[in-house]
Amino acid sequence: MIWPVDPVIEDGQRAAAMWLENRGAENVSLQIRVFRWSQSGTAENYENQEQVLASPPLATIPAGQRQLVRLMNTGPVAAGEEQAYRVLVDELPEVDPPSDGTPGSSPSATIGVKLQIRYSVPLFINGKGLVTKVAQGNPTQTGQVDLRWRTVREGENHYLVIRNSGNMHARLTSVQWSGGPQAQVINAGLLGYVLAGSEMRWPLAGPPPPGLKPEARVNGAQTATQLTPQ
Repeated sequence: MIWPVDPVIEDGQRAAAMWLENRGAENVSLQIRVFRWSQSGTAENYENQEQVLASPPLATIPAGQRQLVRLMNTGPVAAGEEQAYRVLVDELPEVDPPSDGTPGSSPSATIGVKLQIRYSVPLFINGKGLVTKVAQGNPTQTGQVDLRWRTVREGENHYLVIRNSGNMHARLTSVQWSGGPQAQVINAGLLGYVLAGSEMRWPLAGPPPPGLKPEARVNGAQTATQLTPQ
């Protein structure tokens, strides 16, 4: 279990806290890495970087215990700018003990497949004058989301394309076509993110219904927002 799932380092803060909890019955070893996150040509890009560090970068968490990981920003962020990162938490495979020469002691004696799990958590860092969370004693949100949509067709495939011209990310959930007698669900859960100044697209189950427009809950809002066509 990981929380929070959307950590933010606000202006004036040097780090954000992320907790990892092992609810399994065995110890688990994890590697924590931070990558710069961008979107271009509707593709997700992850790049190596040295500005944001995870401490500790490696951790072994006993069963039933939790581990605090500090995500530390070591560099400046331009005023009014939001930087996006992805925190990857990888489960490390267990190392088989060496054979002692006795029958059945070889690692090959155990038949099975062990799957390692990867978690990907978004991390955002705000420059001066940009607030995207309701901070204690300062319920001001200065970041703006500006979403425009269109649909495209490539062969038999249809896509919903959304551009964000604002200066903060948009997390899109509960996306559906609206404006008719009955809403048509596109994705009832998390559709995805559109970073500031970026464009992303998602496949549709079929052609867009005539006369309907997409609406979504943006960044956890309680009510849906109808998106503006391009």
